Amino acid sequence: MSQESLGPPRGHRTLRAGPTAMALVVGLAALTASASESELVRDIQRYCTVCWRNARLDPGLWDDCTQEVCCRLLSKARAGQLDLNLVLADDTSERRELVRAIDMVRKRVQRSKRHQPLDDQYMPGPDFDRRHRNRQELGEILEAARQAVLTLRQDKIVELWTRGWTVPEIGESMSLPVARVSDEKYKALRKLERYLAGRRDELDLGQGLAEENDARSVG
Repeated sequence: MSQESLGPPRGHRTLRAGPTAMALVVGLAALTASASESELVRDIQRYCTVCWRNARLDPGLWDDCTQEVCCRLLSKARAGQLDLNLVLADDTSERRELVRAIDMVRKRVQRSKRHQPLDDQYMPGPDFDRRHRNRQELGEILEAARQAVLTLRQDKIVELWTRGWTVPEIGESMSLPVARVSDEKYKALRKLERYLAGRRDELDLGQGLAEENDARSVG
């Protein structure tokens, strides 16, 4: 198979996504059987961004805050406590859970800013280090899953898709019919779902949920 460029097609608006963001897209998608997994994740990200802007949080923290919210949603979805497809629906328990997660993260960031000495403003604390480490571990697990169960073609399709490419754009880049790309993407996500289902302990984010409960009791 020829080595196609991973650069975006002409006129494409690149979606900037770091390794943890890409991992969460795959993780969330593997738990949703709908045909619009990427749209769901992007809608959640956009919703969070509006909340961070309205709360006047430092823009440099927005991505980290959004990743934390997504991690909490992923954890509860994996435990069967919510349906990811309903988190943005009106008047659902899933929507209320999203709002609670956002509110918890917002309060934590604002509380941390109020109590942080000036000299320490740019020094990450132990809580930040732990959350960052958890997300790194999640990314490593999902990367290992891709390497373990996906074909080279499927892995490239997932790679491009998590970067924000549409199925038609991927098909054009790889000289594949759109139907073939869609089918390979579906198979890849199902493979990842089965692989991750057997590694629930490795994906455990229970500590994050415990922190959430602690934050609620304090805030």
